[in-house]
Amino acid sequence: MPRWKPLPEGTEPSVRQLVSHLRRLKDRSGLTLAALEAKTGCSRSSWERYLGGRALPSQRAVRALCELTGTDPVRLLALREVAQSVWPASAPDDGNNRACDGRTPHADEEEAGDEDEDGGDDEAGGGPATGGRRTQRRGVGRGMFALVVTAAFAAAALSGALLGRAAGHGTTSAPRLPLVRCQVHSEEGALYAGYSRTWRKTIGLGYYREEVAEAECLLSRHGYDTGRVDGLYDIATRDAVRRAQEHAGEVNDGIVGQDTWPVLRREG
Repeated sequence: MPRWKPLPEGTEPSVRQLVSHLRRLKDRSGLTLAALEAKTGCSRSSWERYLGGRALPSQRAVRALCELTGTDPVRLLALREVAQSVWPASAPDDGNNRACDGRTPHADEEEAGDEDEDGGDDEAGGGPATGGRRTQRRGVGRGMFALVVTAAFAAAALSGALLGRAAGHGTTSAPRLPLVRCQVHSEEGALYAGYSRTWRKTIGLGYYREEVAEAECLLSRHGYDTGRVDGLYDIATRDAVRRAQEHAGEVNDGIVGQDTWPVLRREG
């Protein structure tokens, strides 16, 4: 097993935990960097940066390494979200797929959906515009969500309990995430919960972000049980989405995108 170079002092706890878990999974796989490149489509130089803590790993890379080692990616992707929120502005961030050959399944939708954070997505995607009040409310919702998420996972990372112990030494359960407060209201014939205004952002199993909190609140409003409403797109959330899609006559793939958001935002 290789000796890993220690991360610099002052590295954020969530970043340190993320890199440590990636290193552990790489060791567990027994693969060289060249083999990782061949099996994941992410370049050797990318893996060197990820495992050295010099670049935020892409979602594609995290998923691929988890798949190779038979690891559930949900909690590691959630830790990546927290690490991304504190990632140094001067350090590279490979995003979803830019450092890997090929594209993630929904990369196009994700990149297009990012436009809604600048206020330009909802009108193009079919959602009603509500001007300055919309922007202010969205900013408050996103800010509170990010604050709660970062605090919860930073504490979990410091305790070393997020992903459990190394293989062969038993496991520990993941911390229970803070519940999301749902305050669904109607605006110009559409439902909003205050966490996101998107009408087309693609989210699915393993995501942990404000769009998931928005979807969970809307699902609950329509009577679909998502389990704990905590902003984590887990199996219970996916199953609730499938039921909503089936009831609406949509393809029940369990993924919320431009065809499913109108279903969730519909009144009644």
